[in-house]
Amino acid sequence: MNWKRAKSLLLICFLLLDLMLVQIYMGLRAESRGHAAGTGVDPEIINQLAENNITLATDLPRDTPELTLLRVGVMRQNPYPLALTFFGTLEGVSSVRLEDPLLSASFSRQGEELLVYTSGVTVYTCHGLEQTGGNQSNAEAQKRAQQFLANHGGLGELELWRSTPYRRQGTYLVEFNQTWQGRPLVGASGAVVVVTPAGVESCWRRYLTVLGESGVPKSVVPAEEALLTLALERPRPEAAPLVIKEVILGYYNKIYNADEWEAVPVWRIWTGGDAYFYINAFTGELEAL
Repeated sequence: MNWKRAKSLLLICFLLLDLMLVQIYMGLRAESRGHAAGTGVDPEIINQLAENNITLATDLPRDTPELTLLRVGVMRQNPYPLALTFFGTLEGVSSVRLEDPLLSASFSRQGEELLVYTSGVTVYTCHGLEQTGGNQSNAEAQKRAQQFLANHGGLGELELWRSTPYRRQGTYLVEFNQTWQGRPLVGASGAVVVVTPAGVESCWRRYLTVLGESGVPKSVVPAEEALLTLALERPRPEAAPLVIKEVILGYYNKIYNADEWEAVPVWRIWTGGDAYFYINAFTGELEAL
């Protein structure tokens, strides 16, 4: 037996085996990257999204819990004690009660303004900070936003959701959800704070209170069905491409002409920035934007 030749054949076999294993590994990695977002989603739904200029760039929640309607109401704020938390003192603060029936009160002093609405919304603005230079990290912006809310009305049931760079370097849009039993109150609720290196430039907040559940529990439609609704009912799909970046199950609360209402479970679909779609999780219908 030619041992030298046999040894060479074995080395060649091992080399070929190594090459095959490398090819298999690279193929699995490529397949994994290709299915990182939307793993397991029905290909027909992916095709429907593509036909309507929509791309899925996130995994979908798989749970379909039984939920009820949620009774939610406006948490009324006395405008004057609230203004004290923003201005420290009302000395030198102009207070105007405008003819707008939706506005409870308006306060201003040297570039600062606070508007208090009957819908539970408060809007604070500090003019002039947009011209201030400097820098801050994302973590610093989050901490400053949390402290600002704590000092001006309290954090209450707000939870930090996310923060993203906003308009210019060092400025962040920090967003908070109000939650109930782990699910967010979506729509016109929570808080949005714009934090510059010089301080908080603006703060939008809506105070809501949960009064309890209402009705018989029902199973929600799957998130895939919500995507299909968006694909089929999206207004003007040719206008611009959409990238679905997040899908969350919550309770829908827009601004109603009422003190309290029943919030329906919805799938909130986020496509970046302030672009959201809300799909009724009981009926699978697109809620009015």
